[in-house]
Amino acid sequence: MASHLDIKEWERREHYYFFRDFENPFFTICADVDITQTLNYVKQHQLSFFLASLYLSIAVANRVKEFRYRIQDDDILIHERVHPSSTVLNDNKTFSFCYFKYTKSFSEFNESSERILRLNREVKQQLASGSHRSDVIYYSVIPWISFKSFTNLKRNSKKDSIPKIVFGKYYKDGQSMKMPVSVEVNHALIDGFHMGEFFKYFQEILSEPEQILGL
Repeated sequence: MASHLDIKEWERREHYYFFRDFENPFFTICADVDITQTLNYVKQHQLSFFLASLYLSIAVANRVKEFRYRIQDDDILIHERVHPSSTVLNDNKTFSFCYFKYTKSFSEFNESSERILRLNREVKQQLASGSHRSDVIYYSVIPWISFKSFTNLKRNSKKDSIPKIVFGKYYKDGQSMKMPVSVEVNHALIDGFHMGEFFKYFQEILSEPEQILGL
């Protein structure tokens, strides 16, 4: 389900019109997050860190409403809920696009996502089409590199408004474990303040994962 934003009454109306016609209206922020508590939690409960971190981040994206805004022609849609679409490494070192369904229950999300991953291993769906959807956030995982910056490929930048989130290789920093996270968004819809909200809430739930994962 999606509703339409009343652009005329929107407090960011001028910012939207200013940025929407840029050749490349996207900007990216990369920052490290502390995943110590989440790693401990998933090890204790024998969970996939990939699925846990994917769920925690999409929960935050749904909380920051601007991450649910999408440009559609001359309108802005507000999706009631957005879902993660992530790259998944295949046995032959290629990757597939897998579309997962966000639910309010992690146990339900975890069960359905494990089923999707099993199916992908069996049928190797690889680059299955799903580009018609806008109620998603695109994820990639680069577990071999603790990057400091990241650039995504784009097609029709002016029409694209789907955020892109990338997780890098986590590493030890003193007594903590850190993971680089890249978040790329369309500046016509999202400002630095909203990015700050995303990273703040993400760190909060990574530090207390039991509050969201609830096992």
